[in-house]
Amino acid sequence: MKHIYLLMVGLAMTGTIWAQTVSVTLSVDMNSQDVAAEGVHVAGNFQGWDPAGTMLTDDDMDGIYEVTLDVADSLATIQYKFLNGNAWGVDEACPEACAYPGSTDRYANIDGDTTVPVVCFGACAACGITTVLFKVDMSQEEAINPVGVHMNGNFNGWDGTNFLMMDDSDGDLIYTYTAQVDGAMLDPVDTLQFKFVNGNAWGFDESPEGECASQGNRTMVLTGGDQVYQMSETGQAYCYNACGSCVAPTPVTFKVDMSSQAEVSVNGVCVAGSFQGWTPGVNFLTDLDGDMVYEATIDVVPGDYEFKFINGNNWGGDGDGNIDNENPPADCVSNGNRVFSVVDGPVTIQYCYNQCSETCVPDPDAAPITFQVDMTNELVSEDGVWLIGNITTPQWQAGALQLSDSDGDNVYDVTYEVSGAAFFEYRYCNGDPYPAGEIDNSVTEVGDFEEGGCGQGNPFGEFNRTHTRSGQAEILGAYCFTSCLDCNGDTVGTVIGIEELEDFVGLEAYPNPAQDAVNLRVEGMEGLLQVRIYDLTGKTVLADRQLVQSGAVLTYEVSDLRAGMYILEATGTTQRTTLRLNVQ
Repeated sequence: MKHIYLLMVGLAMTGTIWAQTVSVTLSVDMNSQDVAAEGVHVAGNFQGWDPAGTMLTDDDMDGIYEVTLDVADSLATIQYKFLNGNAWGVDEACPEACAYPGSTDRYANIDGDTTVPVVCFGACAACGITTVLFKVDMSQEEAINPVGVHMNGNFNGWDGTNFLMMDDSDGDLIYTYTAQVDGAMLDPVDTLQFKFVNGNAWGFDESPEGECASQGNRTMVLTGGDQVYQMSETGQAYCYNACGSCVAPTPVTFKVDMSSQAEVSVNGVCVAGSFQGWTPGVNFLTDLDGDMVYEATIDVVPGDYEFKFINGNNWGGDGDGNIDNENPPADCVSNGNRVFSVVDGPVTIQYCYNQCSETCVPDPDAAPITFQVDMTNELVSEDGVWLIGNITTPQWQAGALQLSDSDGDNVYDVTYEVSGAAFFEYRYCNGDPYPAGEIDNSVTEVGDFEEGGCGQGNPFGEFNRTHTRSGQAEILGAYCFTSCLDCNGDTVGTVIGIEELEDFVGLEAYPNPAQDAVNLRVEGMEGLLQVRIYDLTGKTVLADRQLVQSGAVLTYEVSDLRAGMYILEATGTTQRTTLRLNVQ
């Protein structure tokens, strides 16, 4: 028995080691904010990004809110955001000068018990202090000085005995240094003057000439907020000893066919994306020859990018005369956005607006669609149940449609005539998503609709429901709120055609069984054909839409599908056929 007891003690001690935590204190200065009635919160990777899960307190009423957390010591770096409230939409956007790379999250390196310095809400440092992130590209230098890359400037008193060492932890030859200026290091200044140094002594410093410099010193005007020293047009780092980039930009020609759209905005057609800061109303496309293909050529530096076309000059049709921004099908997007890459030569990108093809397939006729959602498992808000999506005018919350439950069966519905693109995105809301003209994201359903097979990811890290309409009257199945199933756990179907579609038999799939690809021969119909392959759970694993002639043969890759039985469905404007497909 003594040996067993010792073994149990050893296991208990081992478990304690596995579960070791460290203490982390986070603080935020809210003196510049009107604090929400819900209080101040923090959400991060250490608590599942729950916006209401961790509340900060201000016990001494000095406007600085604080919380001490137990964080797993396995987290070398934490990412987080402060919220003036307890729901997404009231969270701060951390400035690029101090954000975790590629995000708007704060971050802190953890090494044992840690107290992170107090920061101002929405800023990098304490209130009243400006933070500047300096960048310099050293990739064109023949060699990097063994003592490293440094900088010096008027914010450092041009101290020749204290050159500031820059960092290149990721080895990309972009060196960075973060400085707190304007009240933190010296007396406040309006304009920074500084130099980068390939070494740590005068004589190794650069002498740039051009619009970024004055008398051999770089200059930067302080705007009162946190800033990044980089090329404003492209976000690139300046090249060492130059006022330009080390990497020459490449011309990218964007083309979008607007012939499928009922109307082109009086405000024009734009493109916006990660290559220009997602700013609408800046890069306009033109149609000089009147063929409804709008285009523009923009210089873009090498890299991978996401983008969208906009029918107007603002997102979501916001503003007089604007119509919408596109939401293409999942087949040609990532995170809800179109993508492209620039390597080393000119690039031409061409799409039909809201479609995956270069040229436009005519949109289906406008037709009523009945939307249904089962609220059996929910406590329904006194403000009702609503539908939002890119099919309303204006789009999403501002054009929300209220559903009703006239028979009291907890299934809420609304019928709305949908026009425009065949593919669209939507979600349900338990409560008014646009009270008093302000967006309330807390009432919108949240679910992984992509994994469930009834939606796709969007650019905000969430998921929207999706549907491709036929141009006939349709009734969508009653989804359970936040789910791709009904509230009994069964697959939800779509009733296509309140007027029944006529079956046609002129459909042949070969080889069947198929291994790498399947050929689909269509006989006896012409026009727009929608092809879908479903697995036996009802999940769509392949979808396609194109114009066909009788006798057409369409080929689809199935090598990525698991072996098993599938349902292949072909739907025309008035005809539909299904058959079984065996994949080996």
